[in-house]
Amino acid sequence: MFILSFTRILRFAFQSFLRNIWLSLVTVTIIVLTVFSLTTLILINVVTEQAVTAVKDRVDISLYFEAGAKEEQVTLIRNQIEKMSHVVAVNYVSADSALELFKQTHSGDELIQEALKEIETNPLGPVLTVKADDLKNYPIILKSIQDFKIDEITKEIDYDDHQLIIERIESVSAKIKQIGLILSIVFALISLLVVLNTIRMGIYVHRDEISIMKLVGASNWFIRGPFLVESVMYALLGCLVFWILFFIGLNFLAPSVHSFFADIKFNLVDYLLHNFFYIFGFELLAIIFLNLISTLIAMGKHLRV
Repeated sequence: MFILSFTRILRFAFQSFLRNIWLSLVTVTIIVLTVFSLTTLILINVVTEQAVTAVKDRVDISLYFEAGAKEEQVTLIRNQIEKMSHVVAVNYVSADSALELFKQTHSGDELIQEALKEIETNPLGPVLTVKADDLKNYPIILKSIQDFKIDEITKEIDYDDHQLIIERIESVSAKIKQIGLILSIVFALISLLVVLNTIRMGIYVHRDEISIMKLVGASNWFIRGPFLVESVMYALLGCLVFWILFFIGLNFLAPSVHSFFADIKFNLVDYLLHNFFYIFGFELLAIIFLNLISTLIAMGKHLRV
């Protein structure tokens, strides 16, 4: 009995969808735009986190020692830095390793390669790279290192402060998020109103059938059921249409997308594929919730059962 009733409810819902096909298409389009704005918000948040993480990973303090610096001296300084608070790692690169890395980096420059052959000796010294637990602690660590008074054996102490870059990334991201949030709210409200109007029209179109169902003793939920199912159909169809169009567009733009995110080593396609069901499920539930609210309001005003 339940299966029969549910089958009839589904049939009535499809009939209502097809009878108001143009209004149904408008409803689905609005839902697609709502899903687009929600997806944009999610992706902006993820990309911002990846960009900030990538910049943070590049921040360090590098100590370049003179070519004649003794390994015992470098080791002593390394041990002192490792004991500092807020220091999470101190990486040591020997003079020979530094030279090999320099050669690899400039492998295409014949002039540099020839110059290195003529010098015969290694012009580079060892390098220490210091990583902190937080960006704000780098100036503290740098001040402590400078207090060691090691100018005689170091060529340079290099520290690039990326805090300004990170703040700019977060600032631009925050503004885009605000715009995305406003668009999401606007589209959500429009979606709510459109679905409400669509269901109201459905109730009007089926008014004779509803009257007959009342006369033959149909339950209130059997009469309401098709409209609730119809609202879920709009949500499901809108989400499916958006993601189908999104992946088709992403397939054509894949090379550009990969190159755009190359600097932060973030693969947008892999991220979406890995997290698709989580994102899709969240958006579908959110749209269904909105549509059900619209449907309940419409039925409360126009469906007297």
